[in-house]
Amino acid sequence: MPEAPARAGGGAETTRVLVVVDQFPATGGSRVDKFVRFLPEFGIEPIVLAPQETETAAGRRIASELYPPSLRVHRVPSLGWSYFTMRYLSRGPGSRHYELLRALSYPERLLLLPDHMVRWIPLAVRRARRIVQQEGIRVVFSSSPPESTHLVGLRLHDALGLRWVADFRDLWTEKTMLFRPASRWHGRAVRALERRVFGSADHVIANTPQNLARYRRRFALPDDRVTMIPNGFDPRDAASIAPPPPQPREAMRLGYAGNMDKHGLPWREFLDALRRLADEVGHGRVALDSCGYLSQEVADFVRDRGLDDVVVHHGELPHAEAMRIMGGTDMLVALLYEDTDYSDSIVPIKLYQYLMMRRPILFVGPAEGAAAAVVRETRTGTIIPPNRGPDGILAFLRDSFARWSRGELAVVPDEDAVAGYDSRAQTRRLAEILCGA
Repeated sequence: MPEAPARAGGGAETTRVLVVVDQFPATGGSRVDKFVRFLPEFGIEPIVLAPQETETAAGRRIASELYPPSLRVHRVPSLGWSYFTMRYLSRGPGSRHYELLRALSYPERLLLLPDHMVRWIPLAVRRARRIVQQEGIRVVFSSSPPESTHLVGLRLHDALGLRWVADFRDLWTEKTMLFRPASRWHGRAVRALERRVFGSADHVIANTPQNLARYRRRFALPDDRVTMIPNGFDPRDAASIAPPPPQPREAMRLGYAGNMDKHGLPWREFLDALRRLADEVGHGRVALDSCGYLSQEVADFVRDRGLDDVVVHHGELPHAEAMRIMGGTDMLVALLYEDTDYSDSIVPIKLYQYLMMRRPILFVGPAEGAAAAVVRETRTGTIIPPNRGPDGILAFLRDSFARWSRGELAVVPDEDAVAGYDSRAQTRRLAEILCGA
């Protein structure tokens, strides 16, 4: 039998931790999904607290496949509802219905602080206190966004003295693309709450080196109170991924996982370059497999550019199925905006999951920053800054198509660097932090 993993706390006793998250499971491949999956290997029993409103049939199916029946998940109802805010935040100026959604979401943004998911927090705190007392829990782990999730950790920390680890999967008020307070007063109130959260948590976790530096600088966090744990991939997911497809075949297939038209992403530049390549080499010789939400705006763009026979949309799929489709492609695509002062701090989660596939990656995003550093460190792809436009992307796609036609489209990753993004190793570090190490 294989040797059992070492316990984070050094002994045989199991430590129970309350995990507070806005959706569980999300896709089966999210950061918290993986933490919960691996924590028991390090002597920690996670007990999950999540809002009832985010539970889905797909999530129940994923949970039955990934987690043992012994995993306890407590779901709490929300007070009231929010319909327009998330739709508004998912769009940028100039997007379809942006101004309408801005107006319709205003009453929600006026009433709900710090964000629209605060509606489940009052009942979550009540349930959390009961779970803590019944289970003898001494540690709470909260993960955002949405940042209202941290209010559960803050309340348990202040009222019961629990050790509190706050995990930030993204920036909070600095990410102005998503932080859109209803008024200046709302903005000041949320920033005050942000300072309180960062000042109160026993330990803060950042997901990129750049975010770590921001937190240290803004909140004067000492080194022993903040740690960087990047996102990653589960090597076991690779078992369902086919080996690289034979080259050449009928068409060079590109793969894109996720929502393509998050505001600011250079999806138009990429699709324009793809259209021009298809016009040059033939529409039957290149294809894009897309998994994720497809907005009407992108669908119209694809139709208007004559790309209906090039873009194959597979819909929103569970993580494992989406990765299986991505594994059948010749090249993987990731997009990131570059025109904000925090673009250098962001790494699309799909980029980590692409690493395990050993396929060439086309990253259209900032040439400097956290995402570009991952690509360079692992030697898994090519970086094209969005300001090079469709012409720059097209030049790379032309070269890639020529190499694919010769059977030479491949990468030789730095395997040690890739192994550094193993979710199990990252969960080991989280377990140490939860246990106070």
